[in-house]
Amino acid sequence: MAGRPHLRPSTGSTYFRPLQHQRHQALHTSTPLNKNSISIVHPVHHRIRYKKNQLQPAYKDILQTPKWDTQSHLFKPQYTQQSRLEEHYNTTIASDLLLANFVHNERVIPGRKRQEWDGSSQYHINRPKRAPAGSAVETPDIKQRTFKNIPRLEAIWIHAFVRDAVRVNQERALPTMVMMQQITGKKPRPVYSKATVMTWRLRKNMMVGAKVKIQGPDMYQFFATLVEVVLPRIKDFKGVENTSGDMFGNISFGLEPADVKWFPEVEGSPELWPNLAGLHITLVTGAQTDPQARTMLSALGLPFVGKERLHNVPSFEALEAIDRKKGIVYNY
Repeated sequence: MAGRPHLRPSTGSTYFRPLQHQRHQALHTSTPLNKNSISIVHPVHHRIRYKKNQLQPAYKDILQTPKWDTQSHLFKPQYTQQSRLEEHYNTTIASDLLLANFVHNERVIPGRKRQEWDGSSQYHINRPKRAPAGSAVETPDIKQRTFKNIPRLEAIWIHAFVRDAVRVNQERALPTMVMMQQITGKKPRPVYSKATVMTWRLRKNMMVGAKVKIQGPDMYQFFATLVEVVLPRIKDFKGVENTSGDMFGNISFGLEPADVKWFPEVEGSPELWPNLAGLHITLVTGAQTDPQARTMLSALGLPFVGKERLHNVPSFEALEAIDRKKGIVYNY
């Protein structure tokens, strides 16, 4: 017994450790062995350290508290005020949109998809599908209207291009970023050029503007300020053009530098913003078509003007006529 080394000697003894145990020990961290750690029986692959103060009974309730509880150490304060515009949408507009857009025996309107070749030529073998008819890209299907896909405002993108940043100095874009942060409540990101154009004195990777995406309470606050304060004070503003959609429910329009000054954050201190830049605003909605998006936004207070532009989307009557030619009859 005297010549046989112990398998688990004391913490401070390392002379009598077996060679195999020392090989596993070399894979551990370089922390001293006399510190607090957990030793696992042979073979030892890791030595796990822990904090004893977190295992005391006094910290047991705090460590097991969920993140959304105010007593948790991981709790993050969020907005607690109620958005008036969002509440108006949830209580009034959503139900009205579901009733106004309801269609009896509604069916899915297929989008434009890539087409197969007819095989009339030998070159059609293993050839990629043709582009959709009347469109360069595929379009999504228009699904049936239910209570789960009612159009709503999802996000707002704001872009700003500063001409002086290209002509004079890139630092001219920094005041525009601060101005956008003041009126949106979110920190914008800089926009850099992607190409070099010598005619415009534009070099690649130059900071030429800023962009920001707002959602949640900040989005509704900005939209309410835009509709109720800024747009009514623009003298020559008659409404957003009905041709501003992208066919998929996203509406875009712009504000001139003279229009941006009507924001309360800018109007209160005009000496801080001597050189204002225009804003390009894109309203991202959950609508499947532009008419549905315009109906929802007009209910929120955004005016539209001009002739309605209807895209080449087949109606339900056209689809039923095609089915009748195929011998499919509907009995309503």
